[in-house]
Amino acid sequence: MSAPRGGYVRSCRGPPPPNRETIMKRAWVFCAVCVLVVSLVSPAAAADRSGYDLLVKDMDAARQAGAPVFAPKTWEKAIEAFQKARKDVSENKKQKDLDKHVAEAAEYTANAVKAAGVGQLSLQEYLEPRDKARDAGAPKLVPELYAEAEEVFLKATRKVEEGKVKDALKEAAKARPLFDTAEMEAIRVTIMGEADRLITKAVADDAEKYAPSTLDKARSARSRSNTILTSDRYNRDEAVTQAARAEYEARHASNIGLSVRSLERNDQAWEKLMLGYEIQMNRVGEAFGLEHLPFDEGAGAATDQLVQHIAELQVDNREMITQLEGLSSSLRVSLGRFGDDTAAATPLGLAEQVDRGIMAAKLNQQQLNRDLVSGQADLAAVEQERLAAESELAVRREKEAKFRRAKMLLNPSEGEVLFNAANDIVLRLHGLSFSPGKSEIEDRHVALLAKVQEVVKMYPDAHFTIEGHTDAVGNPSSNVALSEKRSYSVMQYLRQSMLLPMDQVRSIGYGADHPVASNKTADGRAKNRRIDIVIMK
Repeated sequence: MSAPRGGYVRSCRGPPPPNRETIMKRAWVFCAVCVLVVSLVSPAAAADRSGYDLLVKDMDAARQAGAPVFAPKTWEKAIEAFQKARKDVSENKKQKDLDKHVAEAAEYTANAVKAAGVGQLSLQEYLEPRDKARDAGAPKLVPELYAEAEEVFLKATRKVEEGKVKDALKEAAKARPLFDTAEMEAIRVTIMGEADRLITKAVADDAEKYAPSTLDKARSARSRSNTILTSDRYNRDEAVTQAARAEYEARHASNIGLSVRSLERNDQAWEKLMLGYEIQMNRVGEAFGLEHLPFDEGAGAATDQLVQHIAELQVDNREMITQLEGLSSSLRVSLGRFGDDTAAATPLGLAEQVDRGIMAAKLNQQQLNRDLVSGQADLAAVEQERLAAESELAVRREKEAKFRRAKMLLNPSEGEVLFNAANDIVLRLHGLSFSPGKSEIEDRHVALLAKVQEVVKMYPDAHFTIEGHTDAVGNPSSNVALSEKRSYSVMQYLRQSMLLPMDQVRSIGYGADHPVASNKTADGRAKNRRIDIVIMK
């Protein structure tokens, strides 16, 4: 056969087939790759967490046994190991890592329970104050006081855990009075907390200004409750009674304060307030059959008629009961004459009807008595509100009248009369001017001080503060000293001329600290150089 064109020979056979050994190698490589891929994309098998779940239960039981308190150091180690185990679970770590940390935490937990038992036994005589404080709710009601006591107590438990029992007893002894105080204050909050809140609210509602007597009743009842608890903190019934009284009076004071405050600048609204009380009294009267009460003759006449009518109803009811009882007795005597053989069913039925009538009358009497008690309580409350409002109105009018008289005494060149932020009256004496650098009372001051004495006499039970003020010219410390001397001179003059007791009047110097005008002008500086007399009722 001749060679093909092109100068070369092309083979017609393909590459030789792979042998068995090559095929096996390729198969093993493929399997290895598959295993690698599966391991990379598939999650690891979940670790067995049954030991971890049991550990959680054991640690909860250890907490109930007091391990965190009575074995704090060992418990901290248990918590540290537990956190590692929890991390192993959350991150799906190896089973051996989880088992290791669970075992560590379980061992520390068991040791903490044993140590807690030793701690409780060692500090047994100091456990009662802590338990009482906890029972009283101190951790929630007075958390700061309880935390302070608990911190000292934990020092004692750590000492026990370290084997230093004597030192532990010393620390526990320090914690006892702290737990005792925490318990006491928690009891106070439980019993008097609402009263304290309502008294604070009453003050915010201007009860000190408009209902001072009622507010004092609330504070007195609160004080009695506190005294009872201080004497015997477990005598709670009487303390609760007094606290409830304090709550009532505080609410009462708030209502008066809010009512009078809303009327302070509207005298015409007093009519609406008084009519409101009359409406409430009329409601009581209508419940007892009185259509109108004689308010045209005054509140006292209306009250008298209501009380008289209630008394008459009681008398009428008692007379009706007496008559019915007499009738029943007569019927029974008459029926007894018929004997058992007579047809006396109808008379007996009549007697039973009379008995039922008597019983109904008695029930009616009881209901009337209850209505009377309720009505009298409502009437007393309304009357108390009315009297309180009238009293506050009278006090306000007297205060305003004195204020007007005081303003009339001073002419503008001598000074002015005003109220400060605390609602105290202030005599601002611009006309009481001293010679430069001097503090002596001079003859020219006598006439003005005589007027001041007239004002002071209007308030015999008040306390007075004589305040000295200067302008801002000169050395500040020298100004304070000068203002103190001037206020002292005025105080001594008033004390000697009016024989005022030492505890009723005092003096103080402020220098230039409390200006009432600008110190940049001569007129402003003149106004700042003054004596203020504060009248505190």
